[in-house]
Amino acid sequence: GGSIQPSLATSWAVTDTAAGGQQYTFNLRQGVQFHDGAAWNCAAAKLNFDHVLAKPLTTGDWHGWYGLPGQITDWSCPGGEYEFVVTTQDKYYPLLQELTYIRPLRMLSPTMFHGGLSSDPLTQNSCPEGWGEATLDGVTVKCAGTLGIAGTGRWKYVETKTSGAGAVTEVVFDRNTDHWATAAGDVERLRLMVYESHDAVKAALVADELDLVVGSGVLDPADIAAMSAESNGNFEVVLTEPIQNRIVILNSNKAPTDELIVRKTIMHAVNKAAIINKELAGLAEPVDSLFPKTAPYCDADFTPRWDYDLEKAMLLNCLIGLPTTTTTTLAPTPAPTPAPPTPAPTPAPP
Repeated sequence: GGSIQPSLATSWAVTDTAAGGQQYTFNLRQGVQFHDGAAWNCAAAKLNFDHVLAKPLTTGDWHGWYGLPGQITDWSCPGGEYEFVVTTQDKYYPLLQELTYIRPLRMLSPTMFHGGLSSDPLTQNSCPEGWGEATLDGVTVKCAGTLGIAGTGRWKYVETKTSGAGAVTEVVFDRNTDHWATAAGDVERLRLMVYESHDAVKAALVADELDLVVGSGVLDPADIAAMSAESNGNFEVVLTEPIQNRIVILNSNKAPTDELIVRKTIMHAVNKAAIINKELAGLAEPVDSLFPKTAPYCDADFTPRWDYDLEKAMLLNCLIGLPTTTTTTLAPTPAPTPAPPTPAPTPAPP
């Protein structure tokens, strides 16, 4: 579901390359500034790509946890200040979707890099300083971190407040009045609060100390269900479509779940609806796929479904350990023994 919408790029074109990949030409939005006043242009985009896609960081140990870092082979500014060109080694269809991820290819102001626009992606990389160094094929990246936070979004970072013990208690954002797109609403400041427990969040909400609670795991599901059922109008509860499924993974390479019949037995024996009612107050639906049906290319309806069926699970459990096939070997039938010849009659005496 959904489609890719223009943001920092107003449009793009895709062409096939002779090497079997594709070339994406992005026309960047003009007149955009980062929160610190730095200009958004191709040089800023390239700088972010230079750091995130530094070769040692494209492996699975670092940024290579998804496919994009291993697919991009080149990025450049051949057409001036507002044209950015990205080349892939294959026809990698999810490139645009993966460029929308919040990490690692986020666009940070050049002034937040050590060295600014001239920052060296090998000796001053923006990767977290705690990562230390990464080496691949004789090339080493040294992580220097960043100097601060400055993006181009609707809300700009102001400060992080901490307790006396150093724990984060609040993060503050102000509306970006210079954002390129106007927005409705009169909220000028966002204060993101940290609480120690579900009960503390609920107490603050009931006491009108909070205007909004967002996300999974912030309130106890039973409290959400109770607030949703209230008729006094104190709270409005809105549940969006799921963006991810809760899953249990069975390791098919390790006993005993390396046997298909064991995995089938487990799947039919688990009452997902009962778990949802008990642990999530009925605020979800049983699923039978890795990703939500609303995710791109994930709306296929497969059968058979591995629904809860305790009787079937018990039957399958009885078969566990039995051979999956039975082979019977039959001895060859011996050839029949021929009957002895009939003796010739003896002639009578004269």
